[in-house]
Amino acid sequence: MSGGAGRVLTGRFLRFWLIQICAQVGAKVALLFLPMLAISGYAVSPAVLGFLNALQYFPVLAVALLFGGAFDRWDRRTCFAAAYLGNSAALLLVPLYGDGAHRVLVLVGVCTVMGCLVAFADMCAQTVPPDLVPPERLVAANGRLEFVYSMCLVGAPGAAGLLYDRFGSGPGLGVISALCLVAGLLSLTLRFPRRPVPKTGEKSRVWAATLSGMGFLLRHPILRVTTVQAGLFNFLEQAVLTIYLLLAVRIWGLSPGSVGMTITVGGVGTVLGAVVAGGRGGRMSTVRALVAGMGLASLTPMLLVFATGPRLVLMTMASAAFLIYGFGMTLYNVHAVSLRQILTPPDRLGSVSAAYRFFAFGPIGLGALLGGWAGGFLGLRASMTTFVALLAVSFAVFAVTVLRLRAEIAGVLPNEYAADPAGTTDEAADSAPV
Repeated sequence: MSGGAGRVLTGRFLRFWLIQICAQVGAKVALLFLPMLAISGYAVSPAVLGFLNALQYFPVLAVALLFGGAFDRWDRRTCFAAAYLGNSAALLLVPLYGDGAHRVLVLVGVCTVMGCLVAFADMCAQTVPPDLVPPERLVAANGRLEFVYSMCLVGAPGAAGLLYDRFGSGPGLGVISALCLVAGLLSLTLRFPRRPVPKTGEKSRVWAATLSGMGFLLRHPILRVTTVQAGLFNFLEQAVLTIYLLLAVRIWGLSPGSVGMTITVGGVGTVLGAVVAGGRGGRMSTVRALVAGMGLASLTPMLLVFATGPRLVLMTMASAAFLIYGFGMTLYNVHAVSLRQILTPPDRLGSVSAAYRFFAFGPIGLGALLGGWAGGFLGLRASMTTFVALLAVSFAVFAVTVLRLRAEIAGVLPNEYAADPAGTTDEAADSAPV
């Protein structure tokens, strides 16, 4: 870890980072704890369980459309506090009203509210780093935040299971609610620089601002490339993951626990990617990080196509694929988010970030649907090969496009992330990004 990168964990950013730890741990554990309660405590049907899980993704679309323009107009301290305190209160409704005849409806309502509030807070959080750290520290700061998100993805399943087994539904939800409460109260202590005030009559035009953010994102030559690639990658990646679950169980003969273990290894890869991106690897040129990260994430699923042999070998190859994929995707995300924050005017960062979430997360559900349909129509092996090949093709187009935009990207970035280390001399190597 470079000293420069380490200095982001000071002052106001350190406080924001600690708030994100409390909020993300509470939210990620809750979003797994509630389905566990539905399975073990309420004995819901698979259809209801699938609906509860879908509530983690669909609110992103609604929140991005309805409130994307609000993050540039509303006080963000109030936004964070309302979201986290709202999560804390919503969780307490389950033990209070979750034992009656309508307990499943209560659970669905709580999952819906939490899904919306988590999406709302996460989009708002994307607007914060540029106000707390200088441009040359953005990659390091986003790396620290990505580390928190990655650790939550890895640790949330175990933490949710431990809470449920040791304390039961009521006390377990109380612990999660307390974490959200702490995050909400600490959010009230945040202070952000004053944003440019919208022109008279524009404060209520949130919808117009949302559409404006989408237009800015799609018109910008650099951001358009990263946005289209994010949506296409998420669409194809979700199709691959859906087919993998069926392939691993029905063709390879792996148990559900073994399949889950191979995917969990991918979470370890995201943690490693966040550590590298936030430390010495955060000084890699942005162009190289985008190409290398997306390349690792897009090409390593080929291991799933060529995997053969006994179950241990199959598990090892699948785990390696998810590990490298997680590492590459996180490296890409940290630099892509930082690039978007630098290229977007401060008074439009909220609407543009929300628009990016809309285009990037929207295709996830469609990818899952198409993957399931293709697995039944084409066969599992053929459909896996098809979608993995499409991932490789999309990466090739993306890499060529980004390399053509190398000069434009370098021209808008701080020297910390714009230089290409391959062209530096030994004398300049100490201060050049690597």
